[in-house]
Formats: sequence, C-alpha cells, structure tokens
Amino acid sequence: MPRKMAALAWIAAAAIALVVAACGGSSNDKSSSSTQASQPAALQKGATIRLWVMNNGPQPVQDTQRIVQAFERQTGVNVKVELVGWDVQFDRIRNAAVSGGGPDVTQAGTTQVPFFAALNGFSDLNGRIKDIGGKGAYAPGIWETTQLEGKSGTYAIPWFTEARAIYYRKDVLEKAGIDPKTAFKDWDSLEQTLETVKHEVPSINGKPIAPFGSPGKKAFDLVHHVMPFVWDAGGAELSSDAKKSTIDSPQAEEGVNFMASLIQKGLYDKSMLERDGTQVENQFKGGRLAVWIGGPWVLGSVARKDDTTWVPAARNNVGVAPMPAGPSGKGFTFVGGSNLMMFKNTKHPNEAWALMKYLSGDAVQKEYANLMGMFPARLAPQKQVGQTDPDHEAFYSAIQQGRTYAPIPQWAQIENAYKNRLGAILDSAAGEGKAPYSARSLEAQLKVAAKEADALLAQNAG
Repeated sequence: MPRKMAALAWIAAAAIALVVAACGGSSNDKSSSSTQASQPAALQKGATIRLWVMNNGPQPVQDTQRIVQAFERQTGVNVKVELVGWDVQFDRIRNAAVSGGGPDVTQAGTTQVPFFAALNGFSDLNGRIKDIGGKGAYAPGIWETTQLEGKSGTYAIPWFTEARAIYYRKDVLEKAGIDPKTAFKDWDSLEQTLETVKHEVPSINGKPIAPFGSPGKKAFDLVHHVMPFVWDAGGAELSSDAKKSTIDSPQAEEGVNFMASLIQKGLYDKSMLERDGTQVENQFKGGRLAVWIGGPWVLGSVARKDDTTWVPAARNNVGVAPMPAGPSGKGFTFVGGSNLMMFKNTKHPNEAWALMKYLSGDAVQKEYANLMGMFPARLAPQKQVGQTDPDHEAFYSAIQQGRTYAPIPQWAQIENAYKNRLGAILDSAAGEGKAPYSARSLEAQLKVAAKEADALLAQNAG
C-alpha cells in the first residue's frame, strides 16, 4: 500500500476520532460504525487501558500506538499497547482469564474465541453491539467468530480479517510460459504449473528456486493450510452438528493426500516442513520459492521498506491468485483474523468499550488493515480495500468463498490434535516419518486424529 494512501487513511481515521470524542457525542450518519448509544457513559479522563496485541506486522506495538493516538487525544483515555507473541499468547490469555489478572482488552485469534469465552473470564458484549451496527455490519461467517455455540451472548468484536491465497512470482511464471490467469484454476492446473516451474525454471537470475513450499508440524496454523484442500474435496473437519470428527472421511483423505502427493512428486520443497509459517514466508520473500500459500499481510508488507526480508526480485514480482477449485468444483480457503475481547476483571469497562468501538470504526479499520496488510472485518471498508488492485481483489474474492471452524470451546484443542497428525502425514510423505507414506498410513493417521477429536468432544459433553 503506497504511503500516500496510508496517510490519507490516517487523516480519515482522525476524522472518525473526532466523531467518537469521549464516546459521548452522536452521529447522524447511520451507515457509520460511530453511531452512539442513546445514553453514553462518561469516560474517566486519565484512565489507562491495557491492550494486548500479537505480532501484527513488522512493528505491531508502534503501529497500534499510532492508530490509537487520535483516540487518546479526543477521549483523554490512555492506551498502553503490550506485545504478546503468537507463540505464547494462548497460554497468557487463558491464564489471565482464569486468574483475573489480565489487561482490559486483548486481541485473540478468531478460532480461539469460543475456548476463551467458555472460561467465563470475558464480558458478554451483547448489550453494547448496537453501538457498532450489530451483526449486520459484518459478513455472517465473520460475526459467527464472536459467538460460543450453545450459549447466548457476544464475546468478541471482529477487528481484522484474513484469508489464505496463492502467492506466486510473476517473473517465474513468465519465464516458464505459464498464463497466471489459468495457472491456479484447479488442482490439476496447480500441479501442472508446479511441474512446469520445476523443469523449466529451476533457477532465476542465477539463483535456485523451488516450485512450492508450505510449513509443517512447527506451524501453529498448519491446519489452515491443509483444510482448504479437504473442503475442496467435499470433506469437513467436524459433522454439521459439531459433535463428531469427520477428518477421517474419504473426502478428507483425498484432500490431505493431494497436498502430500505434491511432496512425493518433488514439487514441494521438503525442507519447508521443518519451518514454521513465518520462516516459510521469509523463504518466499527471500526469493527461494516460486509459489506459496499465505495471507494478505504479506501483500501489505511489499511496500514497507522496514521489512528487510524481501529481496528486490521477489518484492517486484508478487502475484496473488485465489485458492484452486477441487474435485467438488468449488475452491475454498480458510478465513480467520483477529477479534477483540474485554476481560471481566477490567476496572474501566466503559473506557475499554470506547476503545473497542473506536477500533471498530470503518475508517480506523481500513487504515489499520492497510498498515498491517490485513482486511477490515466490517463489510463496507472490506469491499473498499478489495477494489484497490487485482491482488487485493483476489483476496477479497477469497474471503467471500472462505470458511472457518465451528465456534465450540474444544476447537483449539481439536485443532492442535489435527495439527500434530497432519504434520506427521506430511513428514511421512517426505520420507521422514516412522512408516512409509501410503494410503493405508494416511487413513490410519486420520483415524487417530478423529479418535482424539471425538474424545475431546465427548469430554465436554460429559
């Protein structure tokens, strides 16, 4: 995103802040997320709200502080932004919810919200959501991430959205004679593209380049990389009532096998399996991968000079395409992102909500999303960002076809069980597993994953 556009968005964010001054005014623009409650509570000037954020971009704390400066000026409420890394945030947030010793507001991954909500350490925001336009201001799938199945209430507010898409090197495809418009249309074209790159462009600019790479067992988000292929094949992670695992279905096997087959055919760099998602991302930025599956934050980092992991050849040749369609004829991707949750133990609930409301404003969400390389969670600014250029349009299309997981408290544990088994399957396909890869070993691993998931589901039911 060019700096000029970011600056314009920052001005827009400041304008929104004027409307939310002290969160005590009112707005006549009913389409804006700044619409106020009829009787807003007075805010305590000088109060300090602690906000936990994760690694959102190269400078997560500084970027967030920049975003909230207008809020601080207009309300007199201070915001202390604290970084909690993705590698430790699950335990930190869980422990804070149980002990009551957490901050006022925290970022949480969309798939984590149900687990955290079930701990009873977070506020039900149902009585406040009309201030931000309610669920009608968001896509149904995104709003669903604020809920806890089987319990009424709204336990989070969508902050920003991301989806997974295909990243590719334009110069590599051009050298291989591949049309990017059809290169990733479906599974067959994806595989053929990787085959062609392997044979026609083993190196570029004198440096070796692998056709494809994706993380393995060390990636906390491994399931997000594999599950789209399961969905493409007509499979699912759980039954429609979320009471039984279906990860061992024939359709799920077909989806997982497609990804494993890329390894066996030499199209998938096996060394990537020993890296986490960020490390594989940096391999693409460093010019060592031609194709990779990633989120919109990578696209957002292209114009950031403070992201020094890019080499010029990769930075100047980034292309994005939606995920390919599978045997079902449909192409799915994982849609996630992050939400904001308010701890019950906060001593400043009105000030905490004022901050959450401010961060939910259309202009503020757009500016922050541009800065982070994410997409706004709200419908209106989400569409605006999607119209920026063809690459952002590809991500916007992906979001519209995206899927997420059932909002059940056990999902985080189930996802971890799936991650371990999927990591073992990919290792086996690379010749690193305890047993040679085969249809039988794949079936056995997925049956173990399903058994582990069913045990977690039954445990909660009991």
